[in-house]
Amino acid sequence: MIKRSLSLSFLVLVFLAARPAEACDYCILSQGISPLETVKGAGIRVNERYTLLNSLYNGTHEVDNRSAKGLSAKEEYWTTEITGFYSVTQDATLLAMLPYKKTKMDGHFHVHKDGSYGWHADKGEQSGVGDVAVMGRYTFFKTHTIDATTSLAGLAGIKFATGKTDGKTEDGADYLDSHLQLGTGSTDFVLGFSMSHAVRRLSISANLLDVIPTEGKYGDTKHRFGNTLNYDITARWRVHPAELAPLSTQTFLSLGLNGELRGKEKENGVELANSGGHTIYLAPAVQVVA
Repeated sequence: MIKRSLSLSFLVLVFLAARPAEACDYCILSQGISPLETVKGAGIRVNERYTLLNSLYNGTHEVDNRSAKGLSAKEEYWTTEITGFYSVTQDATLLAMLPYKKTKMDGHFHVHKDGSYGWHADKGEQSGVGDVAVMGRYTFFKTHTIDATTSLAGLAGIKFATGKTDGKTEDGADYLDSHLQLGTGSTDFVLGFSMSHAVRRLSISANLLDVIPTEGKYGDTKHRFGNTLNYDITARWRVHPAELAPLSTQTFLSLGLNGELRGKEKENGVELANSGGHTIYLAPAVQVVA
């Protein structure tokens, strides 16, 4: 029997550490870094995610990103990610992810080639469908007792270049930075591993996801993101109901420690020195499964 469900998640990201970067380059973060759940059956999962970037760090040292008039550069990312899943067999699941994104820039803090910083009064925003991804998940190990369930699975997939990459600043003079575009302009490959362990109302999951990029573009500039390794470990507590019942609506609170390790990017074949690095952040969330 196939179980059908609807899952709604609301996620807020709290950054713990960052590294030198061009403004912000958390592109993969806004394309589905949320934990890959080990759900059986068929259904839809909706994740709502908001990210605000208004600070600049060189390693763990915060850099003043204000203009001469005291204005701060700010970037905002809203992402509504809809994931449909279907269990082909007891161990094999297909997933398709459709992100709807809104990005907004108010001021641009730029790192020059010589390492100096500069503030620009650029503004711009984009909204629309991002890059669609299709993935397959296979559970190769599973144990189940009266009180606990443990599973290990491998994942593989493709992210397609469906998001637009021609967004411009408010005055139409320049293209928005690659990280503010709705897509990457490239077809990328995804490999991953997931683990979950559930004991009654508490579950712990860990995920490792490697995104292998190809060359894309934004505007008329060729661009290639660096290889990206995403990881997370998340604890989830079922708030309601205390005793699980068939067809009941479930509410969860979760807290995750997530990370993103990025390789250097390239523009027109030239490596960008102020790109890549390692970011760690907390991810508290509320989830409702109906």
